[in-house]
Amino acid sequence: MPDRAPEPSPGADVALQQALADAVEAYGARVREHGEIPPFPGGREIAATDVAITAAAMLRAADVYSFEIAAMFNV
Repeated sequence: MPDRAPEPSPGADVALQQALADAVEAYGARVREHGEIPPFPGGREIAATDVAITAAAMLRAADVYSFEIAAMFNV
């Protein structure tokens, strides 16, 4: 876990966005082509708050709404 959040700057923000976009595309392709794998490596604990913040921002950016999630997972 990082000791502190990186300082915001246009260059750092773009680099972070690019890294997240690349990781999401690679993970999605891997799961579609070869089946499920855990999203995080063994022993790596990611805070639920960080997951929720990231997931919510990604869903908003992709225009995915709660009723669509329910339909995807038959909830």
